[in-house]
Amino acid sequence: MKNYIQELGVIPSIAEPVVIFCDNNGAITQAKESRFHHHSKHILRCYHLLREMVSRGDVKMDRVSSAENTADPLTKRCRKLLILSIWKRWV
Repeated sequence: MKNYIQELGVIPSIAEPVVIFCDNNGAITQAKESRFHHHSKHILRCYHLLREMVSRGDVKMDRVSSAENTADPLTKRCRKLLILSIWKRWV
């Protein structure tokens, strides 16, 4: 991912990994650890690319609480008050 962004030429260089914020502990654990678990056998091979990127240091997975997840209004049906509170943080 770093190489792709550097090739775009928009950002001169990326010294630190790209951070992906996630509110799912299971997804973070799957990305960081390569242990096989009986619940993970259904994961498609293409999703193991993220684990490779994390192990190379190109990507870093960080936890964000569901209350502070600003992507929720884009991916879930939310109450109007929740959307307004997130909007106020960005304005």
